[in-house]
Amino acid sequence: MPTLPFIEEYSGEVVRQYTSPDAEPTVTKKKDNLPFLAAIKSFFITVFLPQGYPHTVTPDYLEYQCWDTIQAFASSLTHAISTSAVLKGVGVGNQEATVLAASLTWLIRDGVGMVGSIVFAWAKGTELDSNCKRWRLVADILNDLSHLLELAAPHLSTDWFIPITCGSSLLRAVVGVAGGATRTAVTRHQARRENLADVAAKDGSQETLVNIMSLLVSLSLLPALDGADIRWSWGLSLLFVGIHIFANWRAVRVLRFDTVNQNRLAICVRSYIATKTIPSITEANQAEPLFWRVGPMRQFGCDIPTAYRFSSLEGRFFAHEPKNTPWILTYYIFRPDHEHGFIVLRHDATSDDQLDAAISIEMKSATSNWPEKADIIAFKEAMAAKNWDLTSHHLDFDEWRYRSKAQ
Repeated sequence: MPTLPFIEEYSGEVVRQYTSPDAEPTVTKKKDNLPFLAAIKSFFITVFLPQGYPHTVTPDYLEYQCWDTIQAFASSLTHAISTSAVLKGVGVGNQEATVLAASLTWLIRDGVGMVGSIVFAWAKGTELDSNCKRWRLVADILNDLSHLLELAAPHLSTDWFIPITCGSSLLRAVVGVAGGATRTAVTRHQARRENLADVAAKDGSQETLVNIMSLLVSLSLLPALDGADIRWSWGLSLLFVGIHIFANWRAVRVLRFDTVNQNRLAICVRSYIATKTIPSITEANQAEPLFWRVGPMRQFGCDIPTAYRFSSLEGRFFAHEPKNTPWILTYYIFRPDHEHGFIVLRHDATSDDQLDAAISIEMKSATSNWPEKADIIAFKEAMAAKNWDLTSHHLDFDEWRYRSKAQ
């Protein structure tokens, strides 16, 4: 027992005060005797937010989750309308349609989606960490497009129904992979007390609550649309799609990642070169473009022939191999608006070596000169002073490495 007067807190809120070690505590806030509205609020915080909120998550958590809730609600309503259209297309309510035909259509549709998810994960899996915001937004745009295709399918020629629904399933497969992977990346970012599982579980609870609410609305909405002019279905779907995309745009713009990817690193280097200051985490995330790159083309962790394939461009090709560094850098200028940087790594290069090499490429792009080791150290110290996390990064390095034959 402490020897001085003290207070007890729960999740940052004062609950009891003690005037002396052996005195009875003074109850300052009794959690089981709250006013009705406060009790409701406390219940929802306990059930739907991570334990210890807001101290156990990032500052962008609540705003992101609010926009995420809005987009999920709008998407669920669009999904309900499009699913109704697909069911009509496969023959539900049509006496001439057979169960076998409907089943085969559904199986083909699902099979195409399964293949699509495997191909997409193979082709773009590594980008889902480094460009989490981009792919989160792209996934939701593709999701809306798949809903609109399903809504249109029953009103086109029957010859087009299966191809269109398969195309929709393919898009939704991409959505499943990209959406699930980027959600994991966001959850990992938001969890600040090694509470990844708790944050993910509460996110799932929030999504389930939204789905229940959208289900209740759909139970009233779909009967009202049944038999109504098709323009009502299209009008509402387009409205929900607009809300969905806007809410997703706001959600990804709220995120404040404190690790660097290629664009955020380029933004920080250019600011440092121009003003000798590092942008804050918020400023860099706000300046980060979602659909285009900052700076030159980059190929990190490539093989040696790739890095030297433009070595014949005299006066426009530059190689850099500093002493006591486990990397080789090459840079070529095809024209002023078309530059390309390459990094070749030795087999023992660490994550910190990768970051140093990437900083060198960005400084070469910004100043036309290769940096000294002291320049890199000074830049990293300035980054750390702005609370950037340099212990990890998302810089999209491939797996090529070189070593001498003796090794």
